[in-house]
Parts: sequence; C-alpha cells; structure tokens
Amino acid sequence: MIKGLCLDFDGTLSSFGGDFAGLVEELRNDLGLLNCDFESFARRVGAALQSDGHLDTEIALRRVLDELEVRPPPDLEEIARYAALQYARDVQPLPGAVELLEYARSQEIPMALVSNGPVDMQLGALRQVGFEGYFTAVLISGDRDVASRKPAARIFGLACTGLQTLPEETLMVGDSLENDIRGAQAYGMQAVLVTGEDRRRYEEAGVAGAQEAGDQGAVPTVANVGEVIDGWLR
Repeated sequence: MIKGLCLDFDGTLSSFGGDFAGLVEELRNDLGLLNCDFESFARRVGAALQSDGHLDTEIALRRVLDELEVRPPPDLEEIARYAALQYARDVQPLPGAVELLEYARSQEIPMALVSNGPVDMQLGALRQVGFEGYFTAVLISGDRDVASRKPAARIFGLACTGLQTLPEETLMVGDSLENDIRGAQAYGMQAVLVTGEDRRRYEEAGVAGAQEAGDQGAVPTVANVGEVIDGWLR
C-alpha cells in the first residue's frame, strides 16, 4: 500500500533546456577568469555544484575560486544570484510530470520532492515550472537543514518524516539507478525507475523489471507511474 510518494526533480519531473556551457562561460567572464582554461573551469564548477552538505551557487563558486587561489570579487553574491536565476529560467517540465502530480493529488497521496543540488538553483527551478504547490515536503540536498545528497539515507529519512509515512509505505520515483533507486531501496522504500528512452543501460545494470515498460520495476516516463500506483492501490 502506497501512502506517500517521493519524486526526483532533474531528469524525472524536469529538464534543463538551456545552454549550460554558455552559462559557465558567462561565469568565467564575470569572475575575471578568462585566463583560466574553459574546460578546466567547467569541470571545477560542475564538481562544486555536486558537493555534499549545505550548498548554494555562491558557496560553490567560492570553492572554485579557493581551488584556483583567486580572491572572490566584491560582487560575488550578485554574480551567483544571477547565475542561479539564469539556470532556473531554462528549466522545463518533462512530459507526464503534471499528469503524475495531478493524479497523486486526486488520490490524496502526499508528495515530497527529493533532489540533489544547490538550494537556490533547485528552488528557483521548482518555482519556474510551477510545481511547488504540489509538495508536502521539499528536500534539497543543499538546504542547510538537509545537507545530504542522495543516495545517503538521511535525505530519504527526512522525506518520510515530512510525509509522515513509513519507508515501506513510501514510493521513490527517479531516473538515477544509484541515487534514486538503490538509495531508496537501501532505506527500505519501494522504488520505480524512470528509464526514458535509454532502457538498455538499465537492463544491462540488472534492474528488476526493466525489461518490460510499465511494470513495478521501471517505466518509460513519469506519466506511467500512476498505473503502477493504481496496481498497488487495488
């Protein structure tokens, strides 16, 4: 019996449709780092944005600057705020996302968003797609009160606490085999993988049920998750 639903954000409910390389290049220019190789700078930014613990865009950029032994500019806070806004502006809902959210709402199933990333970028993106009103709890790894990335148990525990559900009563839906599926299952939750069109990669990884779209192991899009929940509710 499913009494709570946890949903990943990036790649499950939404996708970034903008030019991330262009955004990184703009950051390199704003930070006065044009003498720094672009590829090296981009790798550092990408790694910093995936850091564990409390994280926002400014913190990530400070870590990059520290690694490069460069003094932060006086307007770093504004640069970071603008970058987060630019990122959020280009985030779009994925097909089937609204249908799933409306389905869960109609079934009175409380939902939690469980997402990795800088708190300002993720909250901005959530507002951009207009999904914030659907969630009972929003757990973002960069939030000071969360400070834990999937697949760590802490973030799943906080989600179940927010939903007031037991792990075995809670379904995690996401597109990452390691972060979403294995992390949730290790905590005792049920899980459904959203494969998209790249089904072979998950079949080779040995995901139970990935061979047939629509069963309880894997579905091609979030629009199919309602069918899985229907099967458990009946």
